[in-house]
Amino acid sequence: MENEKPDLMELIPVRLFEWETDKETNNVIVIRPKFTSKFGKKLLLPLFGRKYFRIKLDALGSKVWQMADGEHTVGDILKALQDEFTEEPDLAKRLTIFVHQLVREKFIQLLQRVKEDEQS
Repeated sequence: MENEKPDLMELIPVRLFEWETDKETNNVIVIRPKFTSKFGKKLLLPLFGRKYFRIKLDALGSKVWQMADGEHTVGDILKALQDEFTEEPDLAKRLTIFVHQLVREKFIQLLQRVKEDEQS
């Protein structure tokens, strides 16, 4: 069944932007370029000054971002969130929505691990 949609929890998120940690809150600040095209960089950037957007994430979003390192699956991230944010209701739903938003806005890409039997 080749056209079967992969389980989100088995996919591996990979960050596509640089980031830093806020010294006061320890939360992540994602650094996203304002313009990626040559046109934008050459003509629009001089009008808008700063080259980057600085997007501040909350504690939960920061944990997700830090773990989106190409090593952990979405399921691994959910388990870590459940261990750390024990009072947070419906973490699976919140994580699913957040991951889809990050993909839609091109902050991360999702990779699928190839199983040994599929490689041959």
